[in-house]
Amino acid sequence: MAKKPAKADLGHNSEREQWEEQQFLNGFRQIKEHEADMAGTKGEMAGVYKRLEKLGFTKADFKWAKELEDEDAPKIIETMRRRLRIARFFGHGVSRQIELFESDRTPADERAYGEGLAAGKLRKDNANPYGADSKQGQAWQRGFNEGTEFINKELAGQFDEDGGSELISGADPFEPAPVTEAAE
Repeated sequence: MAKKPAKADLGHNSEREQWEEQQFLNGFRQIKEHEADMAGTKGEMAGVYKRLEKLGFTKADFKWAKELEDEDAPKIIETMRRRLRIARFFGHGVSRQIELFESDRTPADERAYGEGLAAGKLRKDNANPYGADSKQGQAWQRGFNEGTEFINKELAGQFDEDGGSELISGADPFEPAPVTEAAE
């Protein structure tokens, strides 16, 4: 009886093993590159968080903002009701504010304006969810236009004579300049 060749001796298995090794090593290199990219991105994000912390905002505020952007109002309100109920379990003072969430008495056109304003500020598509001829549609469009004007105005102010380097770097334009001895 003839002896079976060892796995390494089989041409197709050897090629298969080489191919698998090649795939693994290529994948390993790609993952390392993505990790390096993510580290750079995370570093940039940390800089943004740090800059905005000086204005009183926290990472939790951004998480909250993402939730608000992703969820509809009834779901957010239900979450707040649950949280207020839990606060009541602990006797926390915030639980006495539950009536704030009982009903939305904002007129429809004011609500539409606010939705449009937010859409403009967030640079979302100009997709008016109301009829253009309706009172809400006109309010939404007015809000969208004002929101877009606001965000564009803010961006245009970043580019002063020296290229806006202070604002782009996160310097606070409202912070008083340091007093030097020569100025005293």
